[in-house]
Amino acid sequence: MDKTIGIRLKEARNNVGMYQEDAARSMEMSRPTLSAIEAGKRAVTAEEIKDFAGLYHVTTNWLLFGADQEEENRMQRLGAYYQLFMKLSGQEQKEVIQFMEQILSK
Repeated sequence: MDKTIGIRLKEARNNVGMYQEDAARSMEMSRPTLSAIEAGKRAVTAEEIKDFAGLYHVTTNWLLFGADQEEENRMQRLGAYYQLFMKLSGQEQKEVIQFMEQILSK
């Protein structure tokens, strides 16, 4: 069953151990408003999604689409590694590639 944004928001809030009242206060909205969002009775704005993601320590992609959080984290790490790799000299890049090939051939 495909989860809605509201269900994912509630799940994320519960995962960080936050009550609706506390989350609503942090989001500067009433508890009934947050309840309506989680129940799918009120739409969520793009700005709210961004703020909820920060509050609950999840990605906006996960809130919007249910993307696997673990996979999302792996992709972010891979992007960071790529940026570091691109800062290396050509010779250093070759050495890293050779090292990786050695590890993978075992």
